[in-house]
Amino acid sequence: MTPSHRTPSSTVIVVGGGVGGVATALALGRQGRAVTLLEQADQIGAIGYGVQLGPNVLPMLQQLGLAEAALAKAYLPTDITWYDLNTAQSLAHIPLQTEAFAARYAGSRYLAIHRVDLHELLLAACERLPNIQLNQSTTVTGYQQNDAGVQVSLEGGATLDACAVVVADGLRSRLRAQMHPSDTPQDTGYVAHRTIVPMTDAPEWARQRTGVTMWSGPGFHVIYYPLRARSELNIVVVNRMPPGLADDVAGYRAHMDRIMDGAQPEPRKVIARVNLDRRWTIADRQPLRRWAEGRVTLLGDSAHATLQSLAQGAGMAIEDAVTLATLLERNGDDYAVAFQKLQRARFLRTARVQLESRALWETYHCEDVHAEVRAWEWGARGPEDFYRCLDWLWQPVSVADLT
Repeated sequence: MTPSHRTPSSTVIVVGGGVGGVATALALGRQGRAVTLLEQADQIGAIGYGVQLGPNVLPMLQQLGLAEAALAKAYLPTDITWYDLNTAQSLAHIPLQTEAFAARYAGSRYLAIHRVDLHELLLAACERLPNIQLNQSTTVTGYQQNDAGVQVSLEGGATLDACAVVVADGLRSRLRAQMHPSDTPQDTGYVAHRTIVPMTDAPEWARQRTGVTMWSGPGFHVIYYPLRARSELNIVVVNRMPPGLADDVAGYRAHMDRIMDGAQPEPRKVIARVNLDRRWTIADRQPLRRWAEGRVTLLGDSAHATLQSLAQGAGMAIEDAVTLATLLERNGDDYAVAFQKLQRARFLRTARVQLESRALWETYHCEDVHAEVRAWEWGARGPEDFYRCLDWLWQPVSVADLT
């Protein structure tokens, strides 16, 4: 659908059609607000790999009317296990389906879901609401505003008017760059290879796993877990890119072969199933206090892109969306006030996710004496210790608490 030259001034524009953008459109649309979502790709969709959602996220999906649908599509891992890639030493074991887990996290669940399935649930819910307009192939290049509203500029010269703009266009947000010109993504030097294989083609040991499994070594980790009623295995290989090998295919494959030569048999066989020809660079953002500028706010990865160490990128974006809807409900049409309250409500929580994810990233990939100390320290922890470390993140919080 091609957007008209002008939208009504009562319309909220959401820029970006990822999980955060579509969740925001749905959260605001359920309040009866007119919402126009603009996505630059020719299809409003998602990269087809798995995503983990901690027990803090399911109550947010409940607020969006999608908890039951998400549970029906998701796989429920039994545990999270972490091993040393080279020695097979157990570094962590976190049960996810025990009575203790259920009591601690108010009966919520830990989900593994195909990102496409999650995205389609959100998108279908938006499509059922006539007050939400979804536009693809629409690139937003900038914005300007006054006391009356906001005008966004589109590639090709057209403009659209709105009462407010929510920026959810991801890690490399063009509109964040307008709001904060000197701010740039922080490259980690790591790359990710993502693959989904039919469970029938997965190595036998991996087929027997019922939880989220991770093996890590110096500058490297592989993580895998079932999806779609255990019919598929989602695999992510993360590797520190050696200097000079980014464009050297043969050299990079030799580097990966050396890693696999030292790996335990199970992860080595899983890694062998991964397409190493496709890779994604891994970056995050520095915590940012100022998300809002008048009637424009950042949200999700545009505001607080994080490394995947805590598996909370999608979860934080969904929390943002539900929190924003609640604040707008309380503040009527005063978007500038609601946006200021959003950044105050969400900054410390999302900044902690960003910073703790960076710290865990170093822990996952350390070597030599650091790895020995890690094994000693983490090996002494039991499930209760891990729950206590994760309570701040995993315990479901009410929307009232978030605001």
